[in-house]
Amino acid sequence: MKTIIAFIKKEVVFVVAFVLACVSSFFVPVSEKYLSYIDFNVLFLLFAFMVTSAALRKYGVFDCCADFLCGKVSSVRALCLILVFLCFFFSMLITNDVTLLTFVPFTILILQKCSREKYIIYVVVLQTIAANLGSMATPMGNPQNLFMYSSMGISFADFCRIICPYTIISGILLLICIIFVKPEKLTVKTEAGAVINSKFACVVFLLMFCLCMATVLKVVPSWFTALAVLFAGLILCRDVMLKIDYVLLLTFTAFFIFTGNVSNIPAVKEFLYGITSGKEFGMGICTSQIISNVPAVLLLFPFSTNAKDLLLGVNIGGCGTIIASLASLISMKLYLNSGTSTDGKKYMLVFSFLNVLFLGVLIAAKLIFSAWF
Repeated sequence: MKTIIAFIKKEVVFVVAFVLACVSSFFVPVSEKYLSYIDFNVLFLLFAFMVTSAALRKYGVFDCCADFLCGKVSSVRALCLILVFLCFFFSMLITNDVTLLTFVPFTILILQKCSREKYIIYVVVLQTIAANLGSMATPMGNPQNLFMYSSMGISFADFCRIICPYTIISGILLLICIIFVKPEKLTVKTEAGAVINSKFACVVFLLMFCLCMATVLKVVPSWFTALAVLFAGLILCRDVMLKIDYVLLLTFTAFFIFTGNVSNIPAVKEFLYGITSGKEFGMGICTSQIISNVPAVLLLFPFSTNAKDLLLGVNIGGCGTIIASLASLISMKLYLNSGTSTDGKKYMLVFSFLNVLFLGVLIAAKLIFSAWF
């Protein structure tokens, strides 16, 4: 019983999605039509990216990149700049949650070694914002983008063009926040153990990453990429395969079934269409604050008439509450479990202030762009 309760607490979003799917099945009987609800292209590509990113992380690729860059700094401000923008740019390629899992522990360690623990909360919060907003720049940056990109049927360039102005604004805001860090002198001694653990495996998974990119660009079918990554993972790193977040894939599947069923219930379909159509940007932001942005996009997309605004809403809506983006919970847990003298209340205060600031500026930018263009 304790195990079940612990699972429910840990995977609240999945449990909610599963319950919604089950309840909706009473109104729409289970049939082979359910398979048509599921976007297998999204699931295959999400699986491939999760395995590839986890494997590259295991073999030390990201740690080596971070060590190389951080070894070049001579001030606290420069160190913070690198730590934050590592998350900003890496999240565009390896997703926001994998980025935070990779770099937040490294950040806490390196600031402790520099005796700059007072900056840990500020930098980790900025890294969280950087990962959430940097990841919106590309289709593979986060799960909701993979879904939207697959569903919108637009080119890679058009997708990036929609998001680009807000990515640039986010980067500028991050730079402004880093200016408030004092340029204290320091020497960073990074871990000597950050090395490539297996050159062969790294080459294989770098090729797998290229294959994932080719799938995003619609050059290679998603099923082929998923099979190739599965084959590579089972041969080279079975331990990584066991640690993949399969619950996220099940969460997507449950929401696909729920939204598919809802779209076949006239009264509910009409209600959701009424509150979503023409209000996609605002609904995307508001819904994300309550159930997080991945479930929000799966729930709202079938009833939206302006996919571009929904895309912006769920990405910008990743700022705000601690659950607006589930990746934010990852960095908070990493901080609280870091073994340092943690302060949960201070973390939430800094997190809330900075997130509301970024959210407000980006909403204002969207309103200005809509009025001018």
